[in-house]
Amino acid sequence: MEDIKVMVKPDWVSWDDIHELLLSAHKKNIEKGVVMNTTTMSGAELKEYIGDQGRCFVALCGNKLVGTTSVKICVGDRWYDKGKKIAKGTMSAILKQYQGLGLLEEMNELRDKFVEENGVEMLECDTAEENVMMRKILAKKGFKEVRFFPAKHQKHFSVYFAKWLKGCPYSDKFIKRKFALSRLLTKVQYKPGKVERSRILSIVCNGINRAFRLV
Repeated sequence: MEDIKVMVKPDWVSWDDIHELLLSAHKKNIEKGVVMNTTTMSGAELKEYIGDQGRCFVALCGNKLVGTTSVKICVGDRWYDKGKKIAKGTMSAILKQYQGLGLLEEMNELRDKFVEENGVEMLECDTAEENVMMRKILAKKGFKEVRFFPAKHQKHFSVYFAKWLKGCPYSDKFIKRKFALSRLLTKVQYKPGKVERSRILSIVCNGINRAFRLV
C-alpha cells in the first residue's frame, strides 16, 4: 500500500469526489436506512454547506481519495451554545479497506489545530441513535449528549453532541436532564422520518420545549 497523506482538501479533489466517497463509505448504513443528511447532498451543496469559513480534510493514497472529514464554522443559537463560535464536525468517511489505520484521528488533529487557530469555543457533531459505537467514542473524547432530534426523511433519530473547549458551564446532571427531556419530547412528537404523530401533540411539545429552553 502506498503512503497515505492527510491534508486540507487540495483544489484538484472536487466536491463531487467528496460526495462519491461519502456514498461509497456509508453504503451499508444507507441500505439500512441510516442516512446522514450530507450523503443526500450534491457536490455543490456540500461546498455551500461547509462555507468559506469551514474546512474539508482528506486522506490520499497516491491520487486516490480514501478518507475525508469536514468542519463547519458558525455561531450557536441553542441553550448549550447560544452566542458561541462553534465548529461542527461533519462528513466523516473512510473507505472500508483503509479503516483501522488511524486516518480519522489524523484528520481530526488537523481539524483541532484549525479550530484552535480560529477561536472556536465549542466542537459539535451528531450521529444516528443506533450508532452506539460512535456515541461511546464521542463520550470518551469528552463530548456530551445535548439534544435529540428527528432526522428528516430518514428511518432514525439522531443524537447531537457538544464539547466545550474552554470549560463546561453546566453540571453533568443538568446536561443529562436536558438531553433526557429532549429525547422524550422528540419521541412523543415524532415518528422516525420527522413525521408528526398529531398536531395537538406537536403544539404541546413545542410549548414545553420553549418553556425549558430546549430549542
